[in-house]
Amino acid sequence: MSEQPAAATGTVMRPDTLREYALAAGYSSVEILPIENELFRFYRLHP
Repeated sequence: MSEQPAAATGTVMRPDTLREYALAAGYSSVEILPIENELFRFYRLHP
């Protein structure tokens, strides 16, 4: 957050926030991948 305005998202992102960022960056869709993990959620960004 050294520059303002800053989104201040942090290290944990909810799926809706990631989807919003991906769409703003030009990706067409975001898919949550069915990978079992206790700590992480994995996504595929579609061009």
